[in-house]
Amino acid sequence: MRNAKVIAFSALMAALSLILQVLPLKVRTPWGMSIDLVAVPIITLYFILGFQASVFGLIVMTIGLFIISGPHTMGIGPIMKFFATLSVILGLKVTEYLVKDKGLLYITMAFLISAIIRDILMIVLNYYFALPLYLKMMGYNITSRTEVIKIVEEMTKTPFWLAIALPNTIQTAVDIFVALPIARKASRLQ
Repeated sequence: MRNAKVIAFSALMAALSLILQVLPLKVRTPWGMSIDLVAVPIITLYFILGFQASVFGLIVMTIGLFIISGPHTMGIGPIMKFFATLSVILGLKVTEYLVKDKGLLYITMAFLISAIIRDILMIVLNYYFALPLYLKMMGYNITSRTEVIKIVEEMTKTPFWLAIALPNTIQTAVDIFVALPIARKASRLQ
């Protein structure tokens, strides 16, 4: 019975993520990333039900994002959202091994570890995968990876790594610090 409740609640939270995806509650970067609330229900799942439930919810959310985004996007957004959110979940899990008390130290460490994992992964994935495809879809003639860096730096007037890491760090903060009070309130209702 418990597994059925976990699956149902995880699917419900994934559905909430999809609703948040279609709402206009987002800030877009010049290269297509959105700072949004889409992953907040998945991170809330982590705080309420743990690692497995959040990964299940993330998979369901990603499948839904593929359906919503359609074939013209080549799945770039759903793939990037999957790995970005997974990196936050992994950061939370790693922090559990390092900090036993779920107080301020845990949340601070969880944010820092999640942000570091996410920033490194997103810099690599944007460099090798997402940005070359996205910029080509936007009409840029990309012949080398150095052109990707140059285009992003011209768009943002900041170094490539910072242009990717800063919004991803902000998104990590949104994911964790919006999900945490929701999870605490929901846990009190149980």
